[in-house]
Amino acid sequence: AVVNRPKDHFEAVCREILRRKLKIGWTGFFREDSLTEESAGLAKDAGLAACYFSADALTDHGLKLLKKGLTKDHILRAAHIMVKCDILTMCHFLVNLPFETRAHIQESKQTLEQVLNIHQKAGNLGAVILNTIRLYPNAALTQMLLDEGLLDSKTDLLYPVYYNPKATSHVLHELEARCHEAGVFSRLGIPS
Repeated sequence: AVVNRPKDHFEAVCREILRRKLKIGWTGFFREDSLTEESAGLAKDAGLAACYFSADALTDHGLKLLKKGLTKDHILRAAHIMVKCDILTMCHFLVNLPFETRAHIQESKQTLEQVLNIHQKAGNLGAVILNTIRLYPNAALTQMLLDEGLLDSKTDLLYPVYYNPKATSHVLHELEARCHEAGVFSRLGIPS
């Protein structure tokens, strides 16, 4: 569940935590496009210990494909807010999305680099979780892949099937290596 939607309810909960003087720590998934500096500061005052974002794509193409209703600008603006409010941040992204071109892969690398650079000085990026997309029976994206001949119609989707073309399967590992090189995972006590 996304904690900062609806915004008025989220802020009312934070204010109630403060009114009751509750000394609690909590975390939650946040929507980048609903986040403001004021609401992030209020959440931190109310005990927010860490924020999770799940934009799921590093390109505008991917965000549109996944129907996230977000843009790269939302992702980068949210990163700046988390730095300004000094809130530990974790980001989830899917890579090697269907119908990506080499230009999209390069854009993914550039967007990740921007996220790393925004958080670098503050040191508040706790993790970047990267994965490939799971395909589900009867999902619109699965049907698109079937229609384009990119998925065998005999594929048994009862068990997890992830879209990760061999020609670009290295991209996930390259992005993970970049995160390790940037020292992101060292904040979790995992040697880089």
